[in-house]
Amino acid sequence: MRNTKRNAATMRRGLVAAAASATLAVAALTAAGPAQAAAPGELEIRGGIECHFGQKGSTWDNIWYQVRWMTVVNVGGSTMRNVTLQEINGGSAFAREIKPGQSMSHWDNRAKRWKRPIETRWPGCIPTSISGYTWGDTIENLGNNFGYWSTNIDRPARPGR
Repeated sequence: MRNTKRNAATMRRGLVAAAASATLAVAALTAAGPAQAAAPGELEIRGGIECHFGQKGSTWDNIWYQVRWMTVVNVGGSTMRNVTLQEINGGSAFAREIKPGQSMSHWDNRAKRWKRPIETRWPGCIPTSISGYTWGDTIENLGNNFGYWSTNIDRPARPGR
């Protein structure tokens, strides 16, 4: 009979300990709340070809010119490290890190314009194109890591015909 009483007391202590452990676990989970992980980084290549006409008083080499450019923007939620931008058959640019919402481009106060990491300027506005790709240390969606831009200006030999 003594063993039965001892077993019942041990069983009660075990149940009380299990109930206390379960209560503490539920309280800890409720207090902590869900963890919010930052979204991964996401590189997006951007570029274009712009034709500019000079202002009155400009020199002849600035009267009509085009700018071909490319840059990279981090449209994701975390910092992208060791980012490379490569123009096909052209130059490349490297950034140690690009934070969310930032790009490789920067504003030049002296020139009062955006400076892009890959940028070429030519006199005239002849049909041309620019293409390239980007990558970083983090695995991401590669669908927006390649870009191609072109411009074609048709100049008929005899306007109006």
